[in-house]
Amino acid sequence: MKLFRLIPLLAALISVHFSFVNAQERAISTTPAAMSVRVAVPGNIFSRLEGTAPTGIFIESVDAILRQLGMVPRYLAMPTGDALRELKEGDIDIATVVVPLDRLKQDMHLSAPVIIEYNAVLFLREHGFKANKLSDFHGKRIAGRQGYRYPLLDADPAIHLNRYRTDGEMIRGVLLGHEDIAIIAGISDLYTFRAEGIMAQMDISPNAVGSVPLVAGFSKKRFSAEQIAEFDRMMAEFKKSQEWQAILQRNGMADLVRDWSMIEH
Repeated sequence: MKLFRLIPLLAALISVHFSFVNAQERAISTTPAAMSVRVAVPGNIFSRLEGTAPTGIFIESVDAILRQLGMVPRYLAMPTGDALRELKEGDIDIATVVVPLDRLKQDMHLSAPVIIEYNAVLFLREHGFKANKLSDFHGKRIAGRQGYRYPLLDADPAIHLNRYRTDGEMIRGVLLGHEDIAIIAGISDLYTFRAEGIMAQMDISPNAVGSVPLVAGFSKKRFSAEQIAEFDRMMAEFKKSQEWQAILQRNGMADLVRDWSMIEH
């Protein structure tokens, strides 16, 4: 008699067990899998791979936001030109350290600037130079890079730039007295020159003569405009955090990434 009374109880327990298992399986099947994204890394000071680890203030901050969004980045070493072409074709999902040219907008989503490179004015400390307004550059021998645009300076007919192929040639021109000043990148060049000891003889003006925003490019096949807006919002919040400050400190750029004042037109 006891056995017959236990049969309904066992049947009920088995039913509850399988209902629980089925509920777990349904929950697992409806939970979205982490989105794997292919991210191009150009190998410059802002975005490079050390082993398999993303390194540099740009790629480290992008990595943090992608993971907050529940994505799993897969990093691929790739020059920027190749990355933009493959992004357009849908072979990768994200390109890093991109100059946001107008022609790119039809092929990809572009983020808000992750960092901004300001055009800084470099000069020999013993000679000095004040760059408060555009007319201060009149009559000066100015070194710039071939292939680079300096819209503010180029628009003034009284200003002429001598173009050099490399930063090294440009700096040598200033050191040897062939040039009065050089226009350099306010983060990457200053970081390199400081590491090489060049800044022991040089100084920079507190006012910049231009800027170049650096953004991330996103495949339109994988991302919506709304997702990019959320990426931008989260990046803006991230830059208020201690984690962002730790990235700047770790990369030796805490004093270089800042908002510069601009010269007067």
